[in-house]
Amino acid sequence: MGVMSELRERAAERVRVDAFVKVHGADGQELVFRTRDLSRNGLFLYTRVARAYPFKVGSTLELELYDYDQHVTCKVVVVRVVEPSSAESSTFPTGFGVRIVELDDASRAALAHMIDRIKSGEVY
Repeated sequence: MGVMSELRERAAERVRVDAFVKVHGADGQELVFRTRDLSRNGLFLYTRVARAYPFKVGSTLELELYDYDQHVTCKVVVVRVVEPSSAESSTFPTGFGVRIVELDDASRAALAHMIDRIKSGEVY
């Protein structure tokens, strides 16, 4: 991946949020995570328990992001994994970053509303 394409992918503003996420792997396994931050392009997922994740860079997953009474469903691809023993884990929580690769119009609108609400500090 070139520097320009990486900059384009990161062009969307990230917001800090602690939301509930369900991930469905290709093997049908369902796992529950939290998200540390999200943007219109992707999010970073983690659990409070340090562990190895059953995903690797390039894995495609179905994801459900829950925020109060709304949720966003999308397809994502794993773009980064922070392992518990890695150098990166000293400054970042262990977990993995995903890029959104498929998102229908209703979910895109719900995600945009969620991000706008978080940025404004609005509380339900």
